[in-house]
Amino acid sequence: MYLGKTRLGVPGRNVFQKSLQDGGPGWFQRIWRHFWIGSIIVMILAGLSLTMLIGYLFALSAPFFRLEDVSIQGNRRVSQVELLQKGGLEDKVNLLALNLRDVKKRLEAVPWIKAVQLRRELPNKLTVLVQEREPLSLVLFSQGLYFLDAEGVPFKKADRQETSSLPVVTGLQKADWQENGRLDPRILQDLLLLKTLLARGKDPLYPEKLSEIHVDPDCGYSLYTLDRGVRITLGQEELTTRLNRLEKVWSSLQGRSDLFQLRGISLQYGQRVVVHGLKPAAGGKKS
Repeated sequence: MYLGKTRLGVPGRNVFQKSLQDGGPGWFQRIWRHFWIGSIIVMILAGLSLTMLIGYLFALSAPFFRLEDVSIQGNRRVSQVELLQKGGLEDKVNLLALNLRDVKKRLEAVPWIKAVQLRRELPNKLTVLVQEREPLSLVLFSQGLYFLDAEGVPFKKADRQETSSLPVVTGLQKADWQENGRLDPRILQDLLLLKTLLARGKDPLYPEKLSEIHVDPDCGYSLYTLDRGVRITLGQEELTTRLNRLEKVWSSLQGRSDLFQLRGISLQYGQRVVVHGLKPAAGGKKS
């Protein structure tokens, strides 16, 4: 029986035949092709890296990047010569080869230096921004006389030529220091308040006219003037009120002929003021 031509009998329409003829490259050929493409990319990147490395090594030895100018800003107590020495910046080092982290670490090891910022300015300049510590007072610490900063840190042992303009805080006990070596925050806060109040320009002016601030667990804070060592006892509380009263008492005593006999002023008794060493006519009780 003749059934006629079917779609399966037409070679041009046999989809199976086309798929068998155009199967494309095998898996091995694809992997090989990717391998060569990857190898070329790796070689290009390696060549670029090598070129950059050679250029960097050349720059490290090139006179063009030799450090010629060091600009130091913010230093008042530490000389520029000392900072250059401590930072290893004296020699004509290469600016690119300079390890700024090490330089910062060495400079911040200087006792007066609190913080340092470094900035390269190609081709041959380095800017050094210095933040120095501000001393609050001198303090007896670890069997020596040290500078105390506003954070309660005794940061540097004092030399004789450095001690003339700051009062010494005395009377501190071991319990007044924390384990990290910082002063007790309560005492530090009182010292900062005293500095602010006594620096208003009225006698006795802090710190130029004070030689000592004594801390006593019973009497509180006592100030000793640089002139004649007059003791001014403030107590432990209401420091602002008592210092305002002190300014009035101190002003009223000026001009007295017997002022040289003044030994002390006590303000720890509330509203009562006791003047020691002068006659009762001075406005207080003689003691």
